[in-house]
Amino acid sequence: MDNNQIKQCIDKRFFDVFPDLESQRLIFRKVEASDVEDIFDIFSDPEVAKYDFFTPINTKEKAFLIIDNYQSEFISKEEITWGIVRKEDKKLIGYLSLGNFDEEAKSCEIGYGLNREYWNKGYGTEAIKTLIKFAFEKVKVNRIEATVTFGNVASVKALIKSGFLQEGILRERTMIKGELVDDVILALLRRDYIS
Repeated sequence: MDNNQIKQCIDKRFFDVFPDLESQRLIFRKVEASDVEDIFDIFSDPEVAKYDFFTPINTKEKAFLIIDNYQSEFISKEEITWGIVRKEDKKLIGYLSLGNFDEEAKSCEIGYGLNREYWNKGYGTEAIKTLIKFAFEKVKVNRIEATVTFGNVASVKALIKSGFLQEGILRERTMIKGELVDDVILALLRRDYIS
């Protein structure tokens, strides 16, 4: 494969029209202003924020800003964030994102979060596997990365269960609530992907 073919592999046409996705129990769709209550529930929970860069929000206005940011990132073709919705009751229980695209390396990064009420029920792994399929089959990336704050064992387990390999520890890489913390770096390569 020559360099021109490599550079043409990432397909960002999904930014033209928001791509709805689906799995066995979940629907992945655009986050709308009408989701503000569910977004507030996720981002106001100190346990959800524990290993992330954000501090828990305390107003619905801040939840609206999060939604606006998702929409702006999609319009600017920087990142796409889906709302994770249970088919069973149509409740938005989390978010799932794909961003940090590197055209040269054909790579991207995955991010996600779930309402604490829905932890340990397999929803995270189901969501990650759905996004892996989309990234490899539609976006045509070669590598999907995830960085997880050291200590977030549940998130690392969900990624490994989805096929990711832990590649190492990035020491004092991220500022979390005023403190430099280590990150765990995990990745999945196209050649290791089993659909």
